[in-house]
Amino acid sequence: MSQHDDKTLDPDTTNRLVIFCFYDRNGHAAKFIPRLLEGLMPHLRRLVVIVNGKLDDESRAMFERFTQYIIVRDNVGLDTGAYKQALLQVGWDQLAQFDEVICMNDTCLGPVYPFSEMFTEMAKRPVDFWGITAYAGEKVSELETFPTHVQAYWHAYRHSLVTSTAFQEYWETMEPSSDYAANTRQHEIPFTLHFENLGFTWDTYIDWRKYRPYSSYPLMFMPMELLRDDRCPVFKRRLFFESSMLFMEHTAGQAMTELYEFLHDKTDYDTDLIWDALLQSYNVADLRQSMHLDYVLPANAVNPLPDSAPQLSSAFLYNIAVPQALDVSMRYLANVPETTDLYIVTQDELVPGIKEALAEHGITRDVQFLPTQARGREASALFVASRDVVLSGKYDVIGYAHDHMLSNEETSRFAHGSVALSVNYKLLENTLGSQDYVRNVLGLFAKNACLGQVCPPQTYHSVYFHAHHPTDWNGHFDGTQALLGQLGVSVPLDPSKSSVSALCQCFWFRPVALRPLFEHNWSYEDFAQPTVAEDGTVAIPDEPLIHQIARANGYVAQSQGYYPAFVMTDAFARIETDSLTVLLDSLLAALPPEHVGNTPTETVRLQNTTNISVRSKGKLVHRGIRWMWRHTFGRLPAPIVQPIAAKGHAAELKVVNAVDGALHRFTK
Repeated sequence: MSQHDDKTLDPDTTNRLVIFCFYDRNGHAAKFIPRLLEGLMPHLRRLVVIVNGKLDDESRAMFERFTQYIIVRDNVGLDTGAYKQALLQVGWDQLAQFDEVICMNDTCLGPVYPFSEMFTEMAKRPVDFWGITAYAGEKVSELETFPTHVQAYWHAYRHSLVTSTAFQEYWETMEPSSDYAANTRQHEIPFTLHFENLGFTWDTYIDWRKYRPYSSYPLMFMPMELLRDDRCPVFKRRLFFESSMLFMEHTAGQAMTELYEFLHDKTDYDTDLIWDALLQSYNVADLRQSMHLDYVLPANAVNPLPDSAPQLSSAFLYNIAVPQALDVSMRYLANVPETTDLYIVTQDELVPGIKEALAEHGITRDVQFLPTQARGREASALFVASRDVVLSGKYDVIGYAHDHMLSNEETSRFAHGSVALSVNYKLLENTLGSQDYVRNVLGLFAKNACLGQVCPPQTYHSVYFHAHHPTDWNGHFDGTQALLGQLGVSVPLDPSKSSVSALCQCFWFRPVALRPLFEHNWSYEDFAQPTVAEDGTVAIPDEPLIHQIARANGYVAQSQGYYPAFVMTDAFARIETDSLTVLLDSLLAALPPEHVGNTPTETVRLQNTTNISVRSKGKLVHRGIRWMWRHTFGRLPAPIVQPIAAKGHAAELKVVNAVDGALHRFTK
């Protein structure tokens, strides 16, 4: 044994056992895990992998490269239950043969810096157990205080603790909960204080005292600083899919982009491993918000590309169905660079007029025409008429737009045709705003290998506002889910979260990212037949299938290992920012006065219908108590009433705080 009497270790010891807890809903290990284990293996003697749930053959083979000790169990008790089973299965006699036993899980990614730095430093510290980071103690509600504690994604137990009766009894008698919050309160939060009170010592690699003035949870809210300033070797996967509302309670929302850009620009950690870990398991709407997948690109300058950026071949497909809108269409078609092949998808009878318009607008470049039908509108123009071009393998990136938002059919639905014309403006400006802008969009794909598609931001003005309340599924969730099932796409879907898809089907995409959609072999007959009225007017139905295809594209990209995002010109970003600010200010102004002083999360929580109902009932109870007081104790002499009133108020305050705390946990 290399543990000294003062509990320090020899700096070069590798006499460690690591219990690695793994869980994935599909039983598939992401690519960051072998990178993590490769960084650990030089510093340990034995690895035990304990799997909660299932494990596919590919992942088992990967783990077998590192260890023969693989345990697969039911996901009961979460990671705490897994640690307990592994500790007891290995046995206390065997565990006593190691200098350290480390319980860790797959919620952390790394190493960003060599683990040797951390192990060398921590070997010098005379402790019974240690971790990488700690949560600084704080009062989280009137009813609950969290003590300072070592965060349980990494617990390192020294020989002195492992061989103690207290430690062994702790694990032998524990009954872990399968509820995440209960499990955390049962093990992670009390563990440190429990053993500290028994006389055991602890520490963390990252000094939690340094960050306590700023955050009790710097691993979540200051992750870049931990890596940049203290060379923290790991970061948490949860950072990239946690609710943006949580971050808005503690930051301006910058934590994720700062961390990602630091990893990408200042370290040799492969950030593609992050995308591989996230896209297979998490809702893309959460990823979009936490990662701020909104790009703003200049329209009158070209962003420089690194020398390592690949040269991408590109094409643009433009569907023309409205001859009256040819002048507008030509203005945007002129912004397709000569290096990008141009295809016009249209009905045969419109081709002569389009050629004439091209000549009138001085567009003399090569243009290829693809025939299509009115049936299926912009969907069939892309997935039927353009399928062979997309699947040809000739292009790395393809753009698509259409002119349907300029149709008489669309504008006639509104009192002012400008409502629909403004949608057209938003779509085309942020798809083909200028030649420089198009080059920047292509550069975006060149710099981001995991970017699958980008589209203009969603539309909120006028009557389009209702389409996003409460989400943008607008009645098409079940149909989209069924369509994705037909395509063999299995990704997390949630009707309570908006999609990150090109709803209006004006976007840029990698053909490889949307391959399942194009390989489905759509035909015109899949779509509804246009009807002709007695006056000769052609009515093209607004059919559900088109909306389902539009909502599916972002999830198809996700299933292929690519992420969808929004993009806009720098000029339009000014409009979008002001529009959303005005919208937010107006909605806040409409809230009742009791919301004044609340944080964003508290404001949303108070709007919860269950919350409102409970609070309304609470007010009735409160008024009932006051009535009883006035008609009983309130009639007694003041010297008698005042002491009773003081105690009564204190008791009432405790009840109110208890209800409020319970309500907060219920509705958050």
